[in-house]
Amino acid sequence: MSSGNTTTFYNPVEPTQAEPAIVRIRRHGRILVLPTLALIALATVAGLFSNGFDELWMTITFWIVLAVLLVGLWVLPLVTWLGNRVIFTTRRVIIYRGIFVRSRQDVLLGRIHDVTVRQNAVQAVFGSGDVLLNTGAEQPIRLHDLPKANLVLAALTELVDKQTPLSAQLRKDDNRWTGEL
Repeated sequence: MSSGNTTTFYNPVEPTQAEPAIVRIRRHGRILVLPTLALIALATVAGLFSNGFDELWMTITFWIVLAVLLVGLWVLPLVTWLGNRVIFTTRRVIIYRGIFVRSRQDVLLGRIHDVTVRQNAVQAVFGSGDVLLNTGAEQPIRLHDLPKANLVLAALTELVDKQTPLSAQLRKDDNRWTGEL
């Protein structure tokens, strides 16, 4: 072998070094209250009726129905909540969705024109809200029920302004005309 034929491999920069994650966030944990109450009710039913059947087929049917209810009412909502998350980095917003079929959506901060928070009455009580990312498409990208929505709004606005200085200048000009600073 000759020493002149060297192979060079492309070694990409680790994602943590190239683009640090600022925030990893999921939907507000409040959505797990009803599944948790269902878990408590199922545990209570299991405790009350675990030895109360005379026939074997009744006992087997009871445990099968209880297992199916447990999976449907507690495990699936928990796994769904754990599987859906949003990551904010210095360059983009990464949205992961799905349990069995995973989807990933990347939104570059430079493409975001406007960030809006919408809250219903329950979300306002808990400080959560839907964050809407307007990228100029027909429908804005909706991040459902994020905790501390106003803090997320402020952080995203700051990140977007760092990516696109023109939008920051336009926002300052709008504030100057409306009297807000």
